[in-house]
Amino acid sequence: MKDSMFFAILAGVAVFVTGQFILKLVLEPIVSLKEILGELSAFCLRNRAKITNANATLEMQQELKCLGSKLISKRQAIPFYGVFAFLLRMPSEKDIIESCRSLNLISTEMVKETSRHQGNLEGPVQILLELQKISNLLGVRLDYSEL
Repeated sequence: MKDSMFFAILAGVAVFVTGQFILKLVLEPIVSLKEILGELSAFCLRNRAKITNANATLEMQQELKCLGSKLISKRQAIPFYGVFAFLLRMPSEKDIIESCRSLNLISTEMVKETSRHQGNLEGPVQILLELQKISNLLGVRLDYSEL
């Protein structure tokens, strides 16, 4: 009787510890990554006109660069990311890296002072193309077009 009670308590503790391990190591980092994707979407939708017209501020440029770096760091926090990305239909590691490269390019082009095109139409066109590319790679909405 005492042995079965001890093993029941031990099994309960083991289940709790295993559940917490999975929660903290896997599920919370995945939710955190999804939150960053949401923040990126919100930032781009909120500032769409300034970004696409290459009329953004230096603060906006820094915020976009920060979102790109957070995206990579959140991805790094998920062990066995390739497996979970496949199972949960999340962007691949390659797509995240490529998207962050595009975010860096956009952050440079969206501010007139740092743009390589200095007010030419090429800058906004390149921004629009990169935003569409990021949207496709990450599976997030970055504009108000229809589905």
